[in-house]
Amino acid sequence: MTRFPDQVDLLVIGSGAGGMTAALTGALEGLSVLLVEKCDVLGGTSARSAGSIWLPNTHLDPNSDDSFDNALTYLRAAVGNRLDETRASAFLKAAPEMALRLEQEAGLALRAYPHHPDYLANLEGATLSGRVLEPVPFDAAILGDRFADIAPPLPEFTLLAGMMVDRVDIGHLLNAMKSPKSLLHTAKMVARYGLDRLQHRRGRRLVMGNALIGRLYHALLNKGVSVAMNVETNSLIFEKGRVVGAELKQGSHSHTLSATVGVVLATGGFSRNSTLRQELCPEHLRRASAVADGATGDGLNLAKPLGGRLSSDHESASFWAPVSHRRRPDGSIGVFPHFVLDRGKPGAFAVGPDGKRFVNEATTYHLWGEALFAMKSRTGGGACHLICDDAFVERYGIGVVRPRRIGLKTALKDRYVIQADTLEALAKKIDVPPLALTATAERHARFGESGVDEDFGKGSDAYQKNLGDPTHTPNPCIRGLGAGPFYALELRPGDIGASAGLVCDAVARVLRADGEAIEGLYACGADMESIMAGRYPGPGITLGPAMTFGYLAALHASALAKGDKT
Repeated sequence: MTRFPDQVDLLVIGSGAGGMTAALTGALEGLSVLLVEKCDVLGGTSARSAGSIWLPNTHLDPNSDDSFDNALTYLRAAVGNRLDETRASAFLKAAPEMALRLEQEAGLALRAYPHHPDYLANLEGATLSGRVLEPVPFDAAILGDRFADIAPPLPEFTLLAGMMVDRVDIGHLLNAMKSPKSLLHTAKMVARYGLDRLQHRRGRRLVMGNALIGRLYHALLNKGVSVAMNVETNSLIFEKGRVVGAELKQGSHSHTLSATVGVVLATGGFSRNSTLRQELCPEHLRRASAVADGATGDGLNLAKPLGGRLSSDHESASFWAPVSHRRRPDGSIGVFPHFVLDRGKPGAFAVGPDGKRFVNEATTYHLWGEALFAMKSRTGGGACHLICDDAFVERYGIGVVRPRRIGLKTALKDRYVIQADTLEALAKKIDVPPLALTATAERHARFGESGVDEDFGKGSDAYQKNLGDPTHTPNPCIRGLGAGPFYALELRPGDIGASAGLVCDAVARVLRADGEAIEGLYACGADMESIMAGRYPGPGITLGPAMTFGYLAALHASALAKGDKT
């Protein structure tokens, strides 16, 4: 049982990247901070994410041609008339400062991807690199016993039942038999993992979102921030026109906590709230989700009695991705988001129940999800399958099946992947018209030869080309099917985070319906409505704003503590 203080300056509810950044910034500002998490591990959806962070114009950006104005131009083009320019400008101004300060004062190690285009790469203001950061791999051995506090990644994102790998590692793994450098990298990684497993349930070399949470948690511990898990927040305390604390509960113990300058809501959004999920999301979205289990709308529920309200003017209430479902050994449903590794590579295409393509397979995962919803609405919930040949699985894998067919036998046994010697036989197994499927394959093969997808434009912009295979010509995203056997994997629309959230101002204060701020109450991450308003213009457009508005919330609370009433 945690011994709670009676009073702190700042209370942060939720332990994702946004909440941890708010807590860390408060500590850097000299505030006493308590961070509470209702689950028994830390990190929320951030811990299981790819860890990409969209932060334009930081000191880590090697692209000297980018600018605040250029990034704002891109957001205007990407989000359209739904863009809240006041909050968008606040984000773009604060992001570089936040990244530099957390690096210099808290040891947060990030790096820019060497090449990662914005997702809507043809829009004015888009860049090819520099805006997308990722955490440097983190050795969690430094956490000692506290390593167990960090939520594990999705099992489907690991190898050997617990070894995390990022894009750099995958490149080395694929080239281990061709390059001495890659062989050495792979050998060191696997040997380290083997040593870790002698003492731990998984590897301590963390990458992607797990590395981000690990680094933030280490910084919080170094700064003396109190962190408590298994803590429910029953209600907020509102006195004399402002939020001044909260009623907490851990097990059977209840505690009234005073928070002198504010409370930050960072509970992960509504994605796991069954009622809001049904109200706000399309009918063909299933219950299984890649979002952390704890994201049940607690922030909204806490703010609503005080006048907080959910945003409504978004193109989409959530962000989407094509996902595949697979039952795990423990009976739970694994949800694997198809972000990078398969759908945009040459040698695969997706079809609906009529055996015809309906989407540019290399488009952004959010637009892929929208296309899936539209197809399902047209067909009464018809299935989508990603179709490929054996050479594709050997080189790229498919879903949770790794390159070189690692895991294929098990995937076939449990029917996660369907196999047949001919396309006609495969069509019958997945209940699509055989003639339509073979005609689609023949047409797609012609596009592979010409390099031009006449139907959907696959491989036509910088983002799509980056998703493909740079060694394949003339179009890195298209080739015809080769020899069998052939494979099919069902893809479904899945959610990866909320866009709709609490309406807030430019310093992350929660607003009432009259536009006035609820003093002392802030929100960040998926608890705050996204500045992207249901569009998905780049990798990390959830984590970047989450961390930046967590930073701004703590700065504003600190200013109040120091007597600045603005």
